[in-house]
Amino acid sequence: MGLLDRYIAWKLLKGWVLVWLVMTSIFTLLGFVEELERTTERYQIIDAVRFMLYTLPQRSMDLAPVMALLGSLLALAGLNKSSELIAMRTAGVSVSRFLRSVAIPTLALVAALYAVSEFIAAPLFQQAETEKTLIRTGKANLLKGKGLWSNSGYRFFNVRTLKHGQVPTSIYLYEFSPDGRLQHFAFARRAQLTDSRRWDLLNVEQKTLHGDQLKSRHLPNLEMGPFWSREELPVLPLSTAGMTPTGLYEYSDYLKSTNQLSERIEQVFWQKIVLPLTTGAMVFLAVPIGASVGTTRSGGFGKNLAIGAGVGILFYLLSQLIQTGASMAGIPPALAVFMPVMLVLSVAGGLINRMR
Repeated sequence: MGLLDRYIAWKLLKGWVLVWLVMTSIFTLLGFVEELERTTERYQIIDAVRFMLYTLPQRSMDLAPVMALLGSLLALAGLNKSSELIAMRTAGVSVSRFLRSVAIPTLALVAALYAVSEFIAAPLFQQAETEKTLIRTGKANLLKGKGLWSNSGYRFFNVRTLKHGQVPTSIYLYEFSPDGRLQHFAFARRAQLTDSRRWDLLNVEQKTLHGDQLKSRHLPNLEMGPFWSREELPVLPLSTAGMTPTGLYEYSDYLKSTNQLSERIEQVFWQKIVLPLTTGAMVFLAVPIGASVGTTRSGGFGKNLAIGAGVGILFYLLSQLIQTGASMAGIPPALAVFMPVMLVLSVAGGLINRMR
């Protein structure tokens, strides 16, 4: 990375961070005021503060395209106002060379957004939602630590997690003899609940003690019970915002395997996949708007930012209309969510060609 690349990357980074600080501060304050109205004797102010902090990364992800657009406009309009872009063009920096310098930090931003979405934003959002629900319902110890426990005589049953809020996963079964010796152990990856209290355990590893010998075997499925019925399991409403892209993909497959509707989950999955790409596209849309050579008047700086804000709001509304209309028209979810980003890239490409 050359000196020009590092300089432009630094300017873009400062613009992105500044806009992120301003926008997240405003929306976090508004959200916190709204959250205060939900406080109770159980769910107190400190819980509301924790909820807002845990959900901050996901709210930032939702605003990423608009923040990237405004941050890029702020950086590029600043370069334009100080005549640095004119100096670059005079020094022989072509539009293609300039775009390469913009592309390097943009690709890093896109990659970072994918990592944040998978490993930080969605997991923290899920944790915040789960803790909030359990605290408000007075069952704060229900799924903390080692999950759900039940016993019947000398048999102990443990469900570590409820994936997607309703699918039992990481299931352990222990059976002891009257003298306290472990006789039987089973572990299942997940379970399908039937209409009765019996569960169909899937992908089971089973170990049984016969005398002094421990025998192991793998079973694709094993029906056992009685356990909790579907109605007896705790209700943990989990929004799709609290699901990672891989989690959404797995959940979509689960819905298909159980003959349930999966179109909405597929659409949310593709939305999370496309969002970082949309953010990158918005950066390139900011280039011809913020880097228009010759716009050095004092009013040009504010004008570019106003145009950027208008474009961001227009894109948000247009993308919602396109996705809603495409869903109603029966267009595949993948195609529906890619249409807005392709529109932005087309507009950006046309404006950039006029700069050459």
